[in-house]
Parts: sequence; C-alpha cells; structure tokens
Amino acid sequence: MIKKNIYPEFWKSNDNQKISCKEKISILNNNVDELQNLINQIYDEAILMGVEKKQIERIINNIATNLTTELKG
Repeated sequence: MIKKNIYPEFWKSNDNQKISCKEKISILNNNVDELQNLINQIYDEAILMGVEKKQIERIINNIATNLTTELKG
C-alpha cells in the first residue's frame, strides 16, 4: 500500500501558532498513523464481510464529521 503523506505541513495550536515541540509532533503523528491503521482494518474487515464499500466509507466519514469533545480549546 502506498501511503500518502497525511500529516499537515505543521501542527497549529488554538492560537494559530506553529507547534514546535518535537515530542508533541511525534505523538500527534503516531496517533494519526494508529488511527489510519485502525480505519484501514475496519474498512478491510467490512469489505471481507461483504459490506458495500460506499456504505462503510460513509460511516467512516460520518464518524470524522461528528467528532465531539468535552475538552476546552
């Protein structure tokens, strides 16, 4: 599988400043990698179970579109 660069050019804080802490950037990038791997597993398993590709794609997109948090920021 060819992996597109999915990271932003730089991560931005809530006040639109560039995040420069290498540890934070590493954690963010690792989390994105883990999320992509999990989504790929869910997608592959759904297809193996006979689910229509467009349907599982809509569900995955709906999850991303409807993200919520109780954190302030």
